[in-house]
Amino acid sequence: MEQNPLPELPLQELECFSVLVHELHFGRTAEVLGLSQGRVSQLVKRLERRIGAPVFARTSRRVELTEVGRRLAGEVVPAFGRLREGYDAARAWAAASDRPLRVGFQCAVYEPVARAIAALPGGVVELVELPWGDPFSHLARGEIDLGIVLGPCREPELEVLLEFSRQPVRVAVAATRWARESVIPGERLAELELIEPRGPAPEYWRVANAPREVDGGRALTYTAGAATVQEGLTMVAVTGRGMMLCEGSTRYVQRPDIRYLPVEGLELPSTLVLVQNERRPHRLSPLLVEQVRRRDR
Repeated sequence: MEQNPLPELPLQELECFSVLVHELHFGRTAEVLGLSQGRVSQLVKRLERRIGAPVFARTSRRVELTEVGRRLAGEVVPAFGRLREGYDAARAWAAASDRPLRVGFQCAVYEPVARAIAALPGGVVELVELPWGDPFSHLARGEIDLGIVLGPCREPELEVLLEFSRQPVRVAVAATRWARESVIPGERLAELELIEPRGPAPEYWRVANAPREVDGGRALTYTAGAATVQEGLTMVAVTGRGMMLCEGSTRYVQRPDIRYLPVEGLELPSTLVLVQNERRPHRLSPLLVEQVRRRDR
């Protein structure tokens, strides 16, 4: 006797549902899945027809799970997460069969990146610390496969795969000299001698990460350079100079002799970019980019 085939699982609809459970926003869900917002709505409606009841209550301002949706989420979301983890692990092992993915980073491996790497099987990623003032040379020479560096990147043959982690800038100053201040006025920053990255970074990158003037047109003065962030912070503590860092970096390099202060009138957001050499793509790079994108939300 012929057995009935197993019922087909609507995997795309369940994936869309799982992401929407986390986002509770159709636009963000569409962005995560790489679909149009209309397609997301279509998949949700199709799932609701299959189930026979609404799974989301939608208004012009909010998206909420219905009781049926909550019951479905309790079963489907953890199961779909395990399914994706298994699938991603298999892809990672296959992609790393020739050699691991060599990933270069500046200053620190930030939380979204660390969690993305941890989600992959052990041993498929090798980490390489890059100099503060040399974000692109190792990638251009093929010594690493993927760079996670401060933006921007406008280098020929280097492709930006993802821009993420947009953060405000802080100025590192000697704790003994700035013990009482909670903010640096723009005019005082213009009077402070500053430390810039030392290395072969292109000029457009230097200007973005070590700006030449504060808002209002006051010129900034750089009187020293540092090859690494730790070298620069030691110079800050010893010489009393200042050094600009993104807010995320300051959480990884806490020191008792350094304070990190915002600057009044300095609107300079910092971003990270994931970059690869167009001529030497690694099969594992898209998977790591996908993992970082999921976690930087």
